[in-house]
Amino acid sequence: MADSVPLVEYHGNCHCGAFKFTFTAPEITQAKTCDCAICFKNGYISEQPSGDSFTVVKGDENALISYEFGKRMLAHKFCPTCGTFVMGRWKIDSMGKAAVINIRAVQNLDSTKLPPGDVFKGSDFGDAYQPPAAVPTGPVPEGSTAYHGSCHCGAVAYTLHNPEAITSATDCNCSICWRNAAVWIYPQTTQLTFRGVPDAVTEYMFSSHKAHHCFCKTCGVSVYTYFTDFERMEGKTALNLRTVNGFDLGSLTVKKGNGRELKPLYEVPA
Repeated sequence: MADSVPLVEYHGNCHCGAFKFTFTAPEITQAKTCDCAICFKNGYISEQPSGDSFTVVKGDENALISYEFGKRMLAHKFCPTCGTFVMGRWKIDSMGKAAVINIRAVQNLDSTKLPPGDVFKGSDFGDAYQPPAAVPTGPVPEGSTAYHGSCHCGAVAYTLHNPEAITSATDCNCSICWRNAAVWIYPQTTQLTFRGVPDAVTEYMFSSHKAHHCFCKTCGVSVYTYFTDFERMEGKTALNLRTVNGFDLGSLTVKKGNGRELKPLYEVPA
C-alpha cells in the first residue's frame, strides 16, 4: 500500500481579521488558477482542503457575502468589511459541496514563488461572460484611448480616457493589494467617469486611513482606490486593470511594488 501524502495545516484570514480559518492539504507547491471572468477579476489562486478539514476559527461563514451567477454552481464568498475573497463553496452534489480556498488569504505562504499550476477551465461552464454596457462619456480627447471596465456584476463600471495606450502597471505585494490581486495604474481622477459610485461600493481603510480601497458591495471585486491627505497621490485614482473588460494583462510591463515592507508592517488582527 502506497504511503499517504503528508498533510500540512494552513491558517488564513481576511484582511480585517473578522474571518479566520484553518485547513489541511498536501503541501501547496503550485499556483492553481481558473480562466473564468470572476476568477480573473479577483486573481484567485485556489486550493481545495483535504476532506472536511476546513474549519472556521473566528467569524461565521454565513456572515460572508455570497455571490453567485450563471448556473450558480459555486458561491464566491467575501468579507463584507474588507472585501477579501476567502473561499468558494460548491453547490452541486457531484463536488460534495466542498470548500475551495483562495490561498491569497493564507498566512505565511508566499505564493509569488509558486510556479503556475493547473488552470481550471471555468469558462467552459455556462454562457460566455458579457460585460455591462460601457459608461457613456463626452468625446474622447484627441490622441487618447478609451478603456471600459467594471466589477463582475456590473453594479460598478467606468470609462477611462487615457492619454496613451496602457503598456505598464504596478503589482504591489502589500497585505491588501496581494489579497485583492490588484494590478494598478494611477490615472488622473478627471480621466475617469464612474457609474454606481459611491452607492454600489464599500470603502475599506486601515493603518494611515489615507487609501480608500473600494470594492463592489454585490460581487466583491476590487475596482479602485482613492486617496485623502496623501500629497504624492493628489488628484489621482488607483485603478485595478483586472477590471478593464477584455484587457490582456500579459501585454504589460509590470513593476513589482514592495509594499509588504512598508511600516508599520501588517499583523493579523486578533
